[in-house]
Amino acid sequence: MKKMTNEEVKGLQLEMVEYIDKICAKESIQYSLAGGTLLGAIRHSGYIPWDDDVDLMLRRDAYEKFISVLINNLPENYSLLHYKTGECYLPCAKLYDNRTFFKSKLDNLHKGTGVFIDIFPIDNLPKQEEERKRFKHEVREEAFNLASSNPHGLAYASASNFKYFMGKFILWLPKHLKNKGKSSTIASVLDKLMQRYNGKEETYSGYVYSGYKNEFFEKEIMDEYEDVVFERLTLKKIKKHDIYLEQLYGNYMQLPPKNKRVNHSYYHWYWKEGKK
Repeated sequence: MKKMTNEEVKGLQLEMVEYIDKICAKESIQYSLAGGTLLGAIRHSGYIPWDDDVDLMLRRDAYEKFISVLINNLPENYSLLHYKTGECYLPCAKLYDNRTFFKSKLDNLHKGTGVFIDIFPIDNLPKQEEERKRFKHEVREEAFNLASSNPHGLAYASASNFKYFMGKFILWLPKHLKNKGKSSTIASVLDKLMQRYNGKEETYSGYVYSGYKNEFFEKEIMDEYEDVVFERLTLKKIKKHDIYLEQLYGNYMQLPPKNKRVNHSYYHWYWKEGKK
């Protein structure tokens, strides 16, 4: 195996997102750059200089269509991590390059996964704050059940230090014993749960399992899309990116202090033998 350079990782990500863009254009599927990727596109016309991931978001109906199309149109060197394609312990999807793999002390749920792009479904959220908090807590609990169903023993409890490991282990073990081997069933339950408010008269939407407490937006921001430059590519974004980014990051055009410009990635990427 050979360790990948940062340039190689980004090169594969750009190839994947270019492929996704072509598929979406062909199938009339609306998508947008998301999170730090959208911030990077607006502020830097590409990656945030100290970052190296790519995130996309799609409204639930577009997401479901996209997953269905992607399952039937995967090039040989791409694989899709999603509960409909096999063991998956996340409430979102990842498209990854199967010629590569990662090593990580903190993420051992999907060993063997290569350089990837995260693909997030956008669902409706309750407009009442307390109801929204209860709903997101319920989703987090079910997502924990899904993660604990991983059959690889201590994978979920992996952590950077012993104290953190023991904390996770104590919480995790009873769940693991109860849920081991039930990932497909739990993933389906979680997927349905995340869609609870779709079709209802709710004013907000967002990625339900987001780590951002303030990821809830007027759902109309997902109505319109336009081109945006990202590195060498022209991709898609929501037109009302200002509302989205300000809600997540505040004054998003202002660079953070130098000591905050840190890559928090806990992945080390490698080429598989004979693939590079």
